[in-house]
Order: sequence, then C-alpha cells, then structure tokens
Amino acid sequence: MLHRVKVTHFFSRYETLAKLLVRRRAFWLRTLLCWVIGVTALSSDEGKSFDQRFNLRGDQKASSQIVLITIKQSDFTSVYEKRTNSIANVSELTDITDSFFWNKEIWLNMLRKILVQEPKSVGVTLYFGINVGDVHVNRIEEKTFKDPRIIWSTSTNNFERLYEPLFTNDAHDNIASNDLRRDEDGVIRHIFEQSDVVPHLVEKITQKRFPHSRTGISINYRGTSRVFTQYSLAEVLNDEVPEDAFKNKIILIGAETNSGQQYMTPVGALSRTETLAHITDDLLGNKWIRTFSFGIYALMFLGLALLAVFIIMQYPQSVALVFMLWLALSIAALSAWVFDTFYIWLPAFSPSILLLATWVIFIGYQANRIERMNFRLQQEQKYLAELEQLKNNFVSLISHDLKTPIAKIQAIVDRLLTQHTNPELQEDLKSLRGSGDELNRYIQSILKVLRVESRDFKLNKEVADINEIIEEAIQQLRPLAFEKNIRIQTELEPMFSVEFDTVLIKEVLVNLIENAIKYTPRDGQIAIFSSETEESIFVKVKDNGEGIRPEDLDTVWGKFTRGKDQDMKTKGTGLGLYLVKYFIELHGGRVNLDSKVGSGTTVSFTLPLSDDTSESLQEVTL
Repeated sequence: MLHRVKVTHFFSRYETLAKLLVRRRAFWLRTLLCWVIGVTALSSDEGKSFDQRFNLRGDQKASSQIVLITIKQSDFTSVYEKRTNSIANVSELTDITDSFFWNKEIWLNMLRKILVQEPKSVGVTLYFGINVGDVHVNRIEEKTFKDPRIIWSTSTNNFERLYEPLFTNDAHDNIASNDLRRDEDGVIRHIFEQSDVVPHLVEKITQKRFPHSRTGISINYRGTSRVFTQYSLAEVLNDEVPEDAFKNKIILIGAETNSGQQYMTPVGALSRTETLAHITDDLLGNKWIRTFSFGIYALMFLGLALLAVFIIMQYPQSVALVFMLWLALSIAALSAWVFDTFYIWLPAFSPSILLLATWVIFIGYQANRIERMNFRLQQEQKYLAELEQLKNNFVSLISHDLKTPIAKIQAIVDRLLTQHTNPELQEDLKSLRGSGDELNRYIQSILKVLRVESRDFKLNKEVADINEIIEEAIQQLRPLAFEKNIRIQTELEPMFSVEFDTVLIKEVLVNLIENAIKYTPRDGQIAIFSSETEESIFVKVKDNGEGIRPEDLDTVWGKFTRGKDQDMKTKGTGLGLYLVKYFIELHGGRVNLDSKVGSGTTVSFTLPLSDDTSESLQEVTL
C-alpha cells in the first residue's frame, strides 16, 4: 500500500512538471534555440586549429633543456664546390636535399665537440643513408658516430620499407623517424603516435612516449624560432659556444634543406629542427593542448544559455546588456588565461555568438511579454476604475439617502425638545441630537472625500486673507471648545492676501482645530500661529493633549486611520488628517506633524505664494 502511494506521488509530481513545461513551452523553445545556435557555432569554432591563439599570445618561454644547432648552406659551400664542377653558384640551388649537408670530417668534428660536453641526447634530424653512398669509417670514428646518445633519423619509401641510416647499430635502437605530417592546408598542427619498431625521433631523445590519440596530438607551439637557444655549425667548430652549452641538454641538429624554410606552422614558417624542438618541448613539459569532448562543451553552453536567459529576464535591458558584455569579455579572458596557463582549450568565439543570439531572441520575447502584461494591466486598470466608480456611486447614493432621514430625525428631536420639559427626556433627546450631528458629520466627510478624489475635481482659487479664514474656523468651533473649557490663543502675523481655495483651506483649519479640541483635556489650551516668508505662508496649530505614539506618526495620514490608543477614547472617522494632507498638497504645499506622548501635538502647513507649482502638483495628484 505504501509503495503504491509513493508511485502515485511520483507520477503526480511528474505530471505537474510536465504541465509547467507545456505552459512555458515558448520560453523553453527559445532557450533551446539559443543553445542550438551556440552548439552550431561551436562546431565551426577553433576546436582543432589554434592558429589565432598562438599568434595573439606571442612568444612563450620554452624549455632551456633544448638546444638547436643549425647548419646553413654557406657552411658547406666550399665542400660542395670540391665535389662537383657542374654548378657554378650554390646560391642558385632550389632543391637542396639532406645529402648536401654530409661530410664525414665536419660531422665527426662537430659531434666530438658536442659529446665532450656530455649532452643528454643528440637528435640528428637529417637523413644520411643510401642518399650519400658508401662511407668508410675506422673503429674510432665509428665509436663516435654510433655513440648511444646520438639518434639518427630514418626515412621510408612509398612501400613503407625502412631506409636505415649509415650508422645504425646492431640493436637498431639508435634510429628514429623524423616524420611530420601536414594537415590538408599544408600546416603542421598535430603529431601522431609511431610504431614500436621505429619510434619517433622526439620520443627517442626524451625517453618518453607520445600520449595515445587516434586523431593526433595538438602541438602547443611556444612561438617562433627565437624561443630556443640556437648555435650555428661555424660557432660549434670554432669553439664559440659556452663550455657548458650542451651539458645535460637535448641537442637537435638540422639544416636549411631548401632555399627557404620548409615547414608551415601556425606561428609561421619553421625549419624541420625548430618544429621538432617545439614537439620536444611539449613532450618534456607535457604541454600538449587539451580539449574536452563535444558533449562537455555542449553542456557548458547549455549552462551559459540558462545564465544569459536568467540575466535578461531578471534585470532591466540596460543592466542586462552590461552584464552580457561583461560575461562575453570574461569568457574571452578566461579562455586566453586557461589556454596559456593550463594548455586547455575553451571556445571564445562561439560563446559570444550564443550570448548575442540569446540577447536578440529574448529581448524580443521580453518586449512581447511586457506588451501582453501592459495590455492586461490596462484591462485591469479599466476594470478597477469601473469598480472604483461603482463604489463611489454606491457610497454617494447611500450618503445622500441617509441625509434626508437624518434631517427628519433632527427636526423631530428639535420639536420634542421645545415641547417637553422633563429633565430625563431632555437629556435623552439632547444625546439623540448629538448622535445625529455626529452621523451627519461622518456622511459629510465621506462626501468630501468622494468629491475631492473625483477626476474632474478642480481648485476654485480666490484672493483672500488666511488670517480671516483662521478666525472664521475658530468662531465655528468655539462652542465645542467652550464645552471643555479650552482656551484658544492666536498669534497671527498680518500679511497680504493670496490666492487659494478658501473652502478647502477653511476645511483644513476646521479639521486641525477640531482635532486639537478633541484630543486636548478639559481646561487645556490651544495655540494657533501664522506667519509669512518670501516664498510661502506658514500656519501652525498646537495643543497640549496626550500626543501621538511614535509608531502611529506615519499612519495617521491614511484614509480611515486613527491612533490605536484613540479608538476607544474618542470618536472620529479617521478622515480629518487625510483631507488636511490632501487639500494642502493640492495647493503645492507641505504638511508637518510633530508630537510627543504627554507633551501634545503640533501640526503645521505651508502654502506657496507662487502659483507655478500648484497646477503641476494638482495634475500629478489627480
């Protein structure tokens, strides 16, 4: 039973995931398209050819264990002229073969000078076999030529039959192949494993084997010919090299076999010896260029595509663009650093193609998505506006319908008060009359809010004296203050008349003074101040009531909001301060409230003398 529940739960989760994928199929299909574009670009990226990388990074430090000896054509000019009289000028030769550089005395002298410094191994990259004819050597000379440290190059014919060098020993362990295979474009980029019978020259002189690879090992060219220490034949024969130049070193001896350098490589044209030197350096330091399988690169691209999509979807377009450019530059820098430091190839061009494709595809997707969201938002705003209008109409209708029965109740109460003198009945009727007045004020406040929040509401400004409006508000509320024996003091600075909506500003003053009376204890005091600056009119109403708690200071300006500790102490709608703030900001002014528990509350506001900001603030508010 438990197993069945687990299986059911698993399929339920699978079904939920499937529904989510189907619902977001447009998103995932675009992500898949971006990934496919990146993988397609990867297939044509520099996965097997690193020519640009080699040229951009310049010459790198090569192993100091490798020393090259280069034999130039000029070194053998005199020797060649003695051999033949058929060619007058050696410089006119266009196809000089390895046999041109054979002379027993010269090679014997050169090898003795090299071997005396005790090198690790000597690799002769030239083939000297049947191409130079019979060569007679004595035992002493043969000992030098067959020194186990010297490895002689071999050559094969079209039938893969081995051409043995002149000085092959009985064990055939001092010979090796100098094979270098070109790519289809004639550039040497790879080295291939050799047979166990005839190893490669580089393997013999280093005593190491090439890594196993069916498609060949990518050669990590360290730079041009300048990265290796080189000496000429003349320098060796004339003892112009340091005494320890060859000690414990791997020596490669080669020559200029043509009028120009023979092998094309990613770093330019190199001689056979220089090319083999780069391969030797790679084998000694295990510096071969390493690449991952296509599947691993594809997974990397999938992660990069998801990251790019996340950036575009989560950030604004400008920020996302900066992120994408930074990401592309970071990948290029990381690729170059990893290639130069760890000899690992990471693509740099195809990730940029993927990021560009993701940007183009998902910016369009985002624009379409935002357009749909804006359309839905407009529809919702239209619906909410209709709902708000319906609510306002309903409240307005109810409020207007309540005014008539309340007026009738108040008229009946007034008549009963004049007809009956019973003290108890008089008290009840007065209480009923007060409740009716309070209900009427509630309705009037609601109607004011509905009126000022309507879209066609406009200020009706007229020239007036703010002090006169203050006095009118005080006179209107003086009976309320008289009931609690509250004194109202004024300190009104004479000022010029200004333009404002007298009805709204009087409503502001009435609300502020009425609140001060309401929250001031019996026998308390209220102070009202007015003054004028160069830019505005300043009015302040101060009481000595209980004050407002700090946590309520930011909420008292809200609609239908009152202090938490006043809900049970005093009656009110919570609309007074809301209307005050609303009316003052319609005029382009500002309201400030300063209160401390136990010390009273001060509410002040300013009205600008200039009318420049009034209209703009009115339009923004409405």
